[in-house]
Amino acid sequence: MLTAVAFIPGAPLIVPEVSGPAAVADVAPVRDAVLEAGRRLAARSSTWIAIGAAPHDDTAPPRTGTFAGFGVDLSVSLDPGAVAFTDGDGRTSGDTMATPMLIAGWVRGRVAESVVIEPVLVDPSTAGVECAEIGRRLARRCTEAGEPIGLLVVGDGSTGLTDRAPAGLLDGAAAVQAAVDDALAAADTEALARLDERACAQMRVDGRAAWQVAAALWAATGAAPAAAATLYRGAPFGVGYQVAWWERRA
Repeated sequence: MLTAVAFIPGAPLIVPEVSGPAAVADVAPVRDAVLEAGRRLAARSSTWIAIGAAPHDDTAPPRTGTFAGFGVDLSVSLDPGAVAFTDGDGRTSGDTMATPMLIAGWVRGRVAESVVIEPVLVDPSTAGVECAEIGRRLARRCTEAGEPIGLLVVGDGSTGLTDRAPAGLLDGAAAVQAAVDDALAAADTEALARLDERACAQMRVDGRAAWQVAAALWAATGAAPAAAATLYRGAPFGVGYQVAWWERRA
């Protein structure tokens, strides 16, 4: 049974060892919200399905990784008690873990050490109809489970919201970001399903596919209507971040 959904950004900067002390004023509010969402999800489930938007192949995603690619030899895992093994240069042995799963593993290690994570990677370019089918397949997994399942959705909004943003200031990005933020805040699965693939790509909204998978999953499990809350909404560094929480209405 699907119990709740936590939406978090996939920004390595929320990890203290990556961001460092200089960015604490900008990063601390979103980091605190992410960890709070993780605590809430851990209180309702010991197994999480983590959905992240990232290019991938058909091989099984690795279950351990490190932030060495971001300059920090910090290991994370999707399983309790597991660690990532690194070589002498601090690089993870074996395959590289996708950034959304690094973030999922970091949250698990910080606030949910007993949780097991099932990773699901969706290419950011995946069409909306395919995202919906992936969501429905995952819904069947949740319905058939003999345990409560939590959903952790890792994805970023537009990277073009200010002049200093990674993509620079993109005309139209603010409107697209507002539509995303409003839909996540209201648990509006229909609005998420309607997100325009081309517009999101043009406005550098990387989380679109992950959100559409989650929306279809939520709708297919009969979990609506939702009690929804926004724990954080903002655009530090010109990137749209939201930490949102959905759960079954009592």
